[in-house]
Amino acid sequence: MAYRTVSAHGMNNSRRPGFSWQKEDLLKHAAAARALVSHIPYGSDFGLDASLEQPVTLEEFLRSCKRRRIDEGAQCSSGKGAVRGSIASYFFVAVDDEAQPEIARVFAEVLGLVVGGPLTFPCFHSSCPFRTTTLQFAVGDAGSGSPMHFHQDAVNLLLLGKKRWWLRPPSMSAMSRLHPLDAVNCSVEEVEQCYSGACVLEQEAGDVVYIPDMWGHAVLNLENHTVCAATEFA
Repeated sequence: MAYRTVSAHGMNNSRRPGFSWQKEDLLKHAAAARALVSHIPYGSDFGLDASLEQPVTLEEFLRSCKRRRIDEGAQCSSGKGAVRGSIASYFFVAVDDEAQPEIARVFAEVLGLVVGGPLTFPCFHSSCPFRTTTLQFAVGDAGSGSPMHFHQDAVNLLLLGKKRWWLRPPSMSAMSRLHPLDAVNCSVEEVEQCYSGACVLEQEAGDVVYIPDMWGHAVLNLENHTVCAATEFA
């Protein structure tokens, strides 16, 4: 069976009237949520120097006027030196009752999403047989994002802001530390490996993007306070 990426536009992004996903709502309901923040999500898992990951609460992250930034500079995955410094950092965490109880409560109450529960994202029918396997929450300013990577089937609901996506089929997938903003600063070979031939699309608030199993994808946030909820499912 062939799979392809799908973008569904203008979906309702909140089940609780009045919950805006703006800074004030997040501070009221999830201020104590914690993450290891760097210029790419789960940086040490991708071989990033662990000292570049800074433990911060969501409140600290949101109240910082400039957001926390990585001044040391990112590294091309080839290790050919530092590239663009001061890439906007990204608050990106896995969500479950134990690790992130506040965000888990918000996801359950506002979006109807719990780990192991039904896939209740907008555009999925109530009788959908799929179950969530992981939940993710992310917020970042323009210039933050994720390098090329891949995993099982996933959907991403943009709650606020705007994102640009690069997507490549499984035969072209790659795992990389190359941030989308820094592609122009690294070797031609590295850029070709990660971004050549990619399908490029832009996601706006309320849009749902489906990423099929093993499809490579990289993401760049285009607006300040871009907020998303994502889930992998099976």
